[in-house]
Amino acid sequence: MRSALLVLSLSAALPAVSAAKRGGLAPLAIPRHKGARYPIRPSTCRWPAAFGKPVFTDKYIPSDVTGVVLKVPDFEAVFDDIQKVSPLAEQALTEDSPRGIQAIDAKEDVYKWKTTDSNPKRLVSHIDKIDDFQSKGVPIVRFRSTLHGPMKKRAEMFSELISDLELRKRWDVAVAQVETPYNAASFDEVEKLQEHKYGKVGLFGIGYVKTKQSVVSPREQLTLCAVQNFASGASIIWGAELEKDLDHLFPEGHRERTPRSTSHLWSTTFIPTGENTFDVEYVLQLEIGGFPGWLTGPIIVETVKKLFRFADRYFKSGLEEGGELAQRLALIDDEAEETSVEEENGEAEVNASVAVEEVTALETASAESADVTNEEVERMEQIMDEVTASEQYAPNRTRKRDRIKKLLRRTKQRS
Repeated sequence: MRSALLVLSLSAALPAVSAAKRGGLAPLAIPRHKGARYPIRPSTCRWPAAFGKPVFTDKYIPSDVTGVVLKVPDFEAVFDDIQKVSPLAEQALTEDSPRGIQAIDAKEDVYKWKTTDSNPKRLVSHIDKIDDFQSKGVPIVRFRSTLHGPMKKRAEMFSELISDLELRKRWDVAVAQVETPYNAASFDEVEKLQEHKYGKVGLFGIGYVKTKQSVVSPREQLTLCAVQNFASGASIIWGAELEKDLDHLFPEGHRERTPRSTSHLWSTTFIPTGENTFDVEYVLQLEIGGFPGWLTGPIIVETVKKLFRFADRYFKSGLEEGGELAQRLALIDDEAEETSVEEENGEAEVNASVAVEEVTALETASAESADVTNEEVERMEQIMDEVTASEQYAPNRTRKRDRIKKLLRRTKQRS
């Protein structure tokens, strides 16, 4: 399936770590470039840290584009920062059975938040903020909501509302472009660097987003983002802006720079509360380049509300036969089945190739010696089964099978 990288810009523009085939859309997870387009050098960026400290490490993972590596952050510092501002993220990270919004105790907040809206009957049931958080000149804003929809890949499906350009156009009139220049080549590599402390990685990569001309000139972002999925059913999407020394990672065709927006901290946490219900906590501190900080808060609030109104309808469609999300999830099933078949066939092809090479060696040894052991006969019979079972090893399969049969007859006669 396609990955989906996210990060919010002026118009809630979340770039995609990936996403899958939807009608005629190009699958963002599939690399669009066979080779590197920019100077091939390790990234030297530092995290635009929400808490005033750089947390990028000197560790790298391969991307899905040859010659390009992705620098990874200090994951312990990242998730420590996130759970300090997100009670639901803390539940996801520390509890085997998180209970969602109902279990939040405001007295346990690390920081002092100002509630700006709270009504359990509303879709976005709670909004609070901290002005000039960490002296960044812009507020950090926190939203809570309860949504209804299938459990399957909730975080990934939510991310597609932001990373899929066609979906996002339906709730964000200001979005212009969304691209995914790089994904991690292997999520296993990311999990190893995370020391398997933060669940399973669902998405990990770099996304690009650009907004249209509106009340302000276009803004752009280049972000490292990921999805973490936990055994409890909880998930966290997180992301942060890369700095200017990584401009060589901008996608092709976007070399001319526009003012940058910066997500100092961004996370979205999902906690299951029933078979088809889940709580969401969305936290964002966004600096819009050259834009007054005091105006940022109202823009973020209105944009995120639009996102949740669309998400409410979209996730409910996953519970309807033939609904939009239900069809999307069915596509994922088809893609997963195709991938599984391809992997099995690929493995069979490798096994068959190795088996034929081994038969050749045994055939040579048999010709040079009349002594053939029972073990060698059994191994050749096993090889015969492997080659016969390989539907992918079609070229010359019949000829190779006949060779093995002849060799088996000869070796059995000798033994």
